[in-house]
Amino acid sequence: MDIIRFVLIGLGAGALYALVAQGLVLVYRGSGVLNFAQGAFVMVGAYVYYAVSVQRGLPLVVGLIAATAAGVLVGALVYLVILRNMRHSSGLLRVVATLAVLMVLQAAAVLIFGVDILSVPSLLPTEPIELIAGAPVGMDRVILFVIGLVSTAALWAVYRYTTFGRATSAVAENQRAAASLGHSPDRIGTVNWAIGSGLAALAGAFIAPITFLQPTQLSLLVIPALAIGLVANFTSFPLVFAAGLGLGIVESLMARYVTTPGLSQSVPFVVVIMMLIVRGRGLPLRSHVLDRLPAVGSGRIRPIPVLVTFAALTLVLTQLLSTRWVDAFTVSMGFAVLCLSVVLIVGYAGQLSLAQYVLAGIGAFIAARLAASLGWGFPLAAVAAIVLTMIVGLLVALPALRTRGINLAIATLGLAVVLYNVVLNNFEYSGGTSGIKVPSISLFGLDLNAIRHPERYAIFAAVMLFAVAVALLNVRRGATGRRMLAVRSNERAAAALGISVFGVKLFAFAAAAGIAALAGIMLAFRSSSVISAQFATFPSITAVAMTVVGGVGLVGGGIMGSTLLPGGIGSKVLSGIEGLDTWLPLISGLILLWILVTEPSGLWQMNAHLGHRVASLVRRTLPGRTGQAGQDAAGKGAARETEAESVAEAGLDIERVPERGLRVDGLRVVFGGVVAVADANFEVRPGRVHGLIGPNGAGKTTVIDAVTGFVAATGGSVRLGETDITGWSARQIAEAGLGRSFQSVELFDDLTIRENLAVACDRWTPWRYVTDFLRPGRIRLTGPALAAAHEFDLHNELDLKPAELSMGRRRVAAIARAVAASPSVLMLDEPAAGLSDAEAEHLATLIRRLAADWGMGVVLVEHNIDMVLAACDEVTVLTAGSVLVSGRPDEVRNDPRVLEAYLGASAEDESDELTGSAIVRDAVG
Repeated sequence: MDIIRFVLIGLGAGALYALVAQGLVLVYRGSGVLNFAQGAFVMVGAYVYYAVSVQRGLPLVVGLIAATAAGVLVGALVYLVILRNMRHSSGLLRVVATLAVLMVLQAAAVLIFGVDILSVPSLLPTEPIELIAGAPVGMDRVILFVIGLVSTAALWAVYRYTTFGRATSAVAENQRAAASLGHSPDRIGTVNWAIGSGLAALAGAFIAPITFLQPTQLSLLVIPALAIGLVANFTSFPLVFAAGLGLGIVESLMARYVTTPGLSQSVPFVVVIMMLIVRGRGLPLRSHVLDRLPAVGSGRIRPIPVLVTFAALTLVLTQLLSTRWVDAFTVSMGFAVLCLSVVLIVGYAGQLSLAQYVLAGIGAFIAARLAASLGWGFPLAAVAAIVLTMIVGLLVALPALRTRGINLAIATLGLAVVLYNVVLNNFEYSGGTSGIKVPSISLFGLDLNAIRHPERYAIFAAVMLFAVAVALLNVRRGATGRRMLAVRSNERAAAALGISVFGVKLFAFAAAAGIAALAGIMLAFRSSSVISAQFATFPSITAVAMTVVGGVGLVGGGIMGSTLLPGGIGSKVLSGIEGLDTWLPLISGLILLWILVTEPSGLWQMNAHLGHRVASLVRRTLPGRTGQAGQDAAGKGAARETEAESVAEAGLDIERVPERGLRVDGLRVVFGGVVAVADANFEVRPGRVHGLIGPNGAGKTTVIDAVTGFVAATGGSVRLGETDITGWSARQIAEAGLGRSFQSVELFDDLTIRENLAVACDRWTPWRYVTDFLRPGRIRLTGPALAAAHEFDLHNELDLKPAELSMGRRRVAAIARAVAASPSVLMLDEPAAGLSDAEAEHLATLIRRLAADWGMGVVLVEHNIDMVLAACDEVTVLTAGSVLVSGRPDEVRNDPRVLEAYLGASAEDESDELTGSAIVRDAVG
């Protein structure tokens, strides 16, 4: 009966979890934003209930109504004031905006109500009843279960059968299409944010009497809500309710029968993480929308300013500052290293990790244990801790191999909770509130004790900070940085160039974990006792948020953002005004919201733009400066022209690729019972151009995806030369010599055209993951890459980014990048889309030269039929996933079956690409 009793208790808690998660699902469906501040709305409801019912002494029912109304109002304001203005921002920045809302609401609660635990009377009766003989349970738990059941049924009915519910589903599917039908995405988003936040606040009023009031604990209720929503795929209200009940029961039973500290709160998240890994994909689907992420720096190092800055900082720390100011600088430098780990993993690699501060705690904990228990010296203990934390970072990286974006953020946050509960906050390991007492630290015989010699420890921290900053700048300039930015920009395109997406992600997580461990050691070893419990989950969120404030893609931005974290320079500056330092979290959150709306690339980029404008103004106003600026520009232009000439000269000698053909036999692809490709057969010989055409939906792009490893074929075989490459991964196929382009121009937007070419031709070895930290070297384009730049006339555009080129030039650059990898066979997917007739004709000439001069076999999938017939030696026509006819262009042109297939498709789709093509013109002429 004891088990049944705790199951019944868990049903009540699970119903509350489900109520919070249902609000989360509403927000996601209505606006496409995953609200990490959902727990903060629970907190808002709980504190408003407390203020009205306890502080004001009004009836508890009035408190419940006020709490719900407050949630509705704040939720609507968050959408209208913040998120509506960020509709064109990337998904990453919108998620960070909800983290900023979380920071602001939590900071406001601390300022108004303090951090002490408060008790609240329950609106519901709590006397026990026996639904099952021998298993008493509180009446409030039964009522909560009923409330959860009723809310689930109501939400399901409203969103399934009402016009508003259908409109919400339409907006969730496609905002533009819904808007064209008269549904306002802003109105739908506002209403759903209001209802979703109101549900969270209602749950807060019911939760407060059970768990008591404390800002951080209530805010972290978003984590079980995220887990529940993830199980339900953020769509089904009944499934949300069932998952909430399941989580509540599991937690209740584990709290009763599991004695290991932290384990009962952690197991559900381990299960969710495993589900993410199993349900995820190694590479995103073709429909995956790639975010435009914040700006990334070039990685250029100016040695003299760096040395002058370090010397000035050393002077200030040793001669000018008091001990308290020195300690504030030391804290900020430790946080700066932590923020640089965020720059590496989020800014460079594009992986949203919310576990960095917890990983810093793992590093500090390991180092402390090695020093205290095994007597290891500080340098050896620190190095070992960094290495071991990198291994933990690899474990954190496992979800990243199968998930990305929002799901990855949930997974890393869940792992952070697990690590904190099981390790850092486990008194059996961490020493409790007194921490782990460590011996005095020294380095090469020099005493670095932060209490006796704070300035020495500060110099040590400065050396570590500058070393990490220079190492990250080196990585950005090296092949490793280019690969990371390629993966961040477009995983599919990166894999098509032979980049190991898994390898890049594993490196990024491991390296970022090692840097975070160094930060944790720098912060923790300032004291004689290392208290690992201070490395909690919420500051991990704050660290990411403040890095975004500074500039998440910039080393300087990470350092600037660190000054806003508590205990550092920002706190010390504000402490000069009595009581103002306690406002730092609120001020930081408000600054973050302002930055996200006005300058998403951060304060560092904002200051850089301001500096450029001031410098430009000075040059225009000071006599003689205009002429000097013109001379400088002329000199740079001459240098570019000289470089272009050298590129052209170097590219004149074309190296023919290894001659291997491509043979596809009986290729079959099925998606969930739908046959996309039934029986595709064709052969591409070296030095020949083979066209692949067909009406819309014929399966042309799916054939390319299956041949190049992006889609699993369910039948047939693919041979490259004498090698059977059926079932190989996209990376393996690219390395074997089969290249491709994409329908959309999937250049790496963060890299210049030169860097895009370098990604394709870099002579890569895994050792570059290590050596690029120290000596990245300069970009050296290979002969084929230089020849491609010459062949496609990219000489004067090598140092431009894709966004600075016209659509036609971007398409040419994408083909040049594929050619730079020297594939034996190149598959081009609609390369002329969006080009004028003249541009398409020129492109057809270039494609012919790839076959004739380079010896490549080329597969051309194109909607421009005139171009296909002019450029190809052979043409295969697909219809309904099968080969209709294959032969010379003139044979295909005159085959009546082809005309019938296209005219039939045109009757169904008036926008068919064949309108105006040679086949149709000849038929009607």
